[in-house]
Amino acid sequence: MQTLLALCLAFSAVSLILTFVTHFAVWRVRGRKPRTGACPPISVRKPLKGVDDELYANLVSFAEQDYPEFELILGCEDPADPALAYAYRLKRDFPDVQIRVLAGAVERGLNPKVNNLHMLSAGARYERLLVSDASVRARPDYLAAMARELGEPGVGLVSSVIVGSGEADFGARLDNLHMNSFVVRGVCGADVLASHPCVVGKSMLFRRSELDALGGLALVENVLAEDYVLGKAFAEAGFRVALSAHILESVCSRRSVAEFCARHLRWSQMRRQLRPAVYLLEPLQSPIPFLLGSLALVGCGAAPGRALDWALALLLALLLRVFSDGALNAALVGAAPGLRDYIAIFCKDVLCLGIWAAGLFKTSVTWRGRRMRIGAESRLFPVGGSSTDVLEGA
Repeated sequence: MQTLLALCLAFSAVSLILTFVTHFAVWRVRGRKPRTGACPPISVRKPLKGVDDELYANLVSFAEQDYPEFELILGCEDPADPALAYAYRLKRDFPDVQIRVLAGAVERGLNPKVNNLHMLSAGARYERLLVSDASVRARPDYLAAMARELGEPGVGLVSSVIVGSGEADFGARLDNLHMNSFVVRGVCGADVLASHPCVVGKSMLFRRSELDALGGLALVENVLAEDYVLGKAFAEAGFRVALSAHILESVCSRRSVAEFCARHLRWSQMRRQLRPAVYLLEPLQSPIPFLLGSLALVGCGAAPGRALDWALALLLALLLRVFSDGALNAALVGAAPGLRDYIAIFCKDVLCLGIWAAGLFKTSVTWRGRRMRIGAESRLFPVGGSSTDVLEGA
């Protein structure tokens, strides 16, 4: 039992060190100086599917961008999608902004978002294309920050640090806190510590001609992690994939705990298929379950004569972890965490260890109502089908 306690303690210590190293990476990204330079025209493509939380306010934030010349192209695969009503309302309310609304995307692959992007790209006027999810809400200087980053020498693709906000229930709180800790630390840590592009598809800016030279959207029609694969393709072609210091908000107001688990199980499966070795090390980012296990072992007599000392040290480590994540969240969203946030941080780490374990074995995903198998590099296949089925349909 003492050996097991020693292993738990060592694991927890490494995990806490990793937490603070990746916190440092976040501070480094946030501390980067804003770029200066030209602001060429941009086509903003917004693929819509259903009515996201606070959808209209999110769309308005793009219509109100402080930017010389841009267009908004909004579209749904399904012509009966209720999100279209919000898109047409935006077009009526902002007659001075170039806004087009499209519907009825052709199914070219198994990734529905990419099918929608094909449709939105076909009519885009400008060379610079921005992919922006419906959940995103931007400050007025967002487009300028992204364009200037893309104007830096050698940059081929720009992505953003995404933070969750707007939670109104416990599931949404779990989701936003996970985005503002595990996800943000992973994205910034990969960029600062490993110079590895870890692109989040909620915000991507690139040039149409350079994407076409790499193979266009056909590269990602049948992969789940289209954002990561695009970033990797740009990097392998010799372009720099930049992470903008402009913090971008993603609104998540209501989500059940089951929906939180399902979403992050799908993301876990993607990460396992993209970087299996790194995936095995992910529990190092979630020390709370191991600290709790260590406390249980101490309570069962694993540290005779020093149980109180160990218990106090472990409780201190638990508090350090919870409060550090709370401080990071506060810095990102600009609001001090409350008791419910700290409880959610505690619960989220425990839940996420179970989600990680399930991600080791699950081989199918359900996304936007479609069930598919997921393979290496997050390649998608029809359930019951083969890779040949996908290749013939591509």
